[in-house]
Amino acid sequence: MNRAVTLRFGHWPNEVSDGEKVFADLLSLALNREVVIIDDQDKYADIQIESVYGRNMLPSFRARSYRFLASHTKNGIDFSKSKYSPNQQPSGRAKYSIFFTGENERPPYGDWDCYLSFDLNSYGGKNAYLPLWWITSSDLIRSTVSPYLGRPITVDEMLKTRAVDYKSRKKFCVAFIGKAYPFRMQAIAALSAIGRVDIYGGIARNAGKKAALAKFETAQNYKFVFAFENDLFPGYVTEKAPEAWATGAIPLYWGSDPAGYLNQDAMINLVNYRNLDDFTKRVGEVADKPQLWNRIANQPILKKRPDLEEVLYVLRKALAPLVQR
Repeated sequence: MNRAVTLRFGHWPNEVSDGEKVFADLLSLALNREVVIIDDQDKYADIQIESVYGRNMLPSFRARSYRFLASHTKNGIDFSKSKYSPNQQPSGRAKYSIFFTGENERPPYGDWDCYLSFDLNSYGGKNAYLPLWWITSSDLIRSTVSPYLGRPITVDEMLKTRAVDYKSRKKFCVAFIGKAYPFRMQAIAALSAIGRVDIYGGIARNAGKKAALAKFETAQNYKFVFAFENDLFPGYVTEKAPEAWATGAIPLYWGSDPAGYLNQDAMINLVNYRNLDDFTKRVGEVADKPQLWNRIANQPILKKRPDLEEVLYVLRKALAPLVQR
């Protein structure tokens, strides 16, 4: 029997938890082998999944000097030499290196074996689409409690209609926000003109309060949950819309989902309106009409079931020598 494949995480935001164990399960499924997570950064690993946290991403002075000088030569910069790349490179402490991040980061050019990302581009077959909500807010790979919501969410429940009622939701809108991005704040200001928006999280300096942490319980009183992505980029879909929906409220969303997983009829998505004024007007209309609110709120949040086949194909191709037949 083959030994277990070792997996390590580099430049990761926190200690290994259920979120990271999802990757071990995913790789085990792709390789048909046991995958064991190791923490020792000095030990050589079979696979390292790297992210972008806690690291100075500026390239070395030598690399920057080379690029400056080479850019003025006839042949230009030879980016095939990864040490001269302006992008993040693998640590070199593993046989195979995979880039993944839950942040809105494009896959970096360099000596990576493959990428798992929000990006819908294949990058020559090296990249597979793996949005954050597949990992944190569904049971697609393994049953897990969402770290942001505090309860499990299953794919099956997101594909079904439900029965929530307008009458039980007396308050207008709630937002759980850690970062005060300008457009996000503009939208909250516009919504506040038609109803009270209660804010919990880092920007309200109440992140430690029970209501800020108990997202699911808190949202039971509200018609809408504010669920804007940090940025608008095709495929950049996090946990925000599925988890807002899972509270029983209508997600007020801003995000681009060309892959077509999210049901636009189950939310009010700003990208479907000409501008913020039209979006806000629509929210006001829905808030004042119980039958309309019920019709939207009881739609399934997903239009189709997520499919791991592309992810498994890319992993098996990149890690072919580790695949057990």
